[in-house]
Amino acid sequence: MLIIVMVACAAAGIMALNLISSELAGRAGMSRSGRVLLSAGLGMGVIAVSLKVFIVGYLMEKTKDLHPELHGIQASPAPQLYSRHLESTFTGKWHALPAAAPTPGGQPLRPELVALGQRLFNEKGLSTTGDVACSSCHKLEAGGGDDARVSTGIDGLRGNRNTPTFLDAAFLSRLFWDGRAGSLEDQAGGPLTNPVEMGMPSLDAVEDTVRALPGYAGDFAKSFGEPQAITTDNILHAIASYERTAVSPDTAYDRFVRGDTTALSPKQIRGMALFAGLGCRTCHLDPTFSAAGKIRPAGVFKPFPIFSDNPYVRRYDLASDRGAADAESKGAGLWRVPSLRNVAQTAPYFHNGSVATLEEAIRIMVVTQLRKSVVATTGNEQPAILWDAGRQTLTPYRPRVVSADDVEALAAFLNSLSVDASNTALSRSP
Repeated sequence: MLIIVMVACAAAGIMALNLISSELAGRAGMSRSGRVLLSAGLGMGVIAVSLKVFIVGYLMEKTKDLHPELHGIQASPAPQLYSRHLESTFTGKWHALPAAAPTPGGQPLRPELVALGQRLFNEKGLSTTGDVACSSCHKLEAGGGDDARVSTGIDGLRGNRNTPTFLDAAFLSRLFWDGRAGSLEDQAGGPLTNPVEMGMPSLDAVEDTVRALPGYAGDFAKSFGEPQAITTDNILHAIASYERTAVSPDTAYDRFVRGDTTALSPKQIRGMALFAGLGCRTCHLDPTFSAAGKIRPAGVFKPFPIFSDNPYVRRYDLASDRGAADAESKGAGLWRVPSLRNVAQTAPYFHNGSVATLEEAIRIMVVTQLRKSVVATTGNEQPAILWDAGRQTLTPYRPRVVSADDVEALAAFLNSLSVDASNTALSRSP
């Protein structure tokens, strides 16, 4: 169709060119050389118009799903779900989280090692004051975080960053907000020796402490098969082994993607389409919903906030801590993209824990990262959402502005990424 229109425009232009150069110019008494110059000038104009028609048509074809009203999608009272094979263009297959996390060398997790790691994870004796454990800041009932803006460590000292969840962390390639740890073992050593968190002077001191605590010598010997097994590496490996059981693969989202089309509500399905259409999925890529996922990584680090010229950045002090950004660099901070799995349970939000609600966090991301307007009205239409169960693809929905209804739908979808703590593999650990 686009080629036909372009050819028609060119033909019409040539006819007009011929009429002007041969008939009208002749009547006006123009010389032969004048007619040639006139024809050349008009010919360039015809070519330019034809190219413009082609470019505009090409862009309209490529972006026709940006606004449903432009290509005949009928509005409906509520999102409709169709489970059938479709030939439409989608943003790509959605993925469910595997039931088990990857392990070093693909070795299975031994129950006795997981049990030892669980004991160490809850051991307050690993802090200098004897009252802080890993589980003090990473609580199962709080989605793997601690419900606080920033965590409290030894002697009531407080950190400067919000506690990330440890649920599903085994699926990530980089850990901590600034991505400085490359494995669960690396991450486990950080809080132990942090002067604000558990306060141990060194990992050697941690090793000495574990040797002095009752019962650990036998547990380590049993777990590692040797009598002198209490070493720094084994301590960190045991804690990491326990954390590798902290998986939540049975969310409503995972069930939906695996084939249960009743697992998500119509509002959650609309939120899923918005999540794809607005571009959220570019950085928060499923199934980990993080760019740092070991499964389908997407760059790990992203700048935030990109667009700092808005009240949100000032109101919530989002730009003073710049994460992994170089001290001499300017512009946005640089952060490991956090996972959104279990995000509905881990308020408050962002690296400084300054945002209390999920809905407000969504509005901030829409404005600071996508530079879209968020409006208080509920005026956006309710599009038909098409789900291809065989291909596991969904129609993206891209409104011009994000309405209050859209924010609610996005929040509803993000709620589908959470699992009740009682359903995690952790709750069934030995």
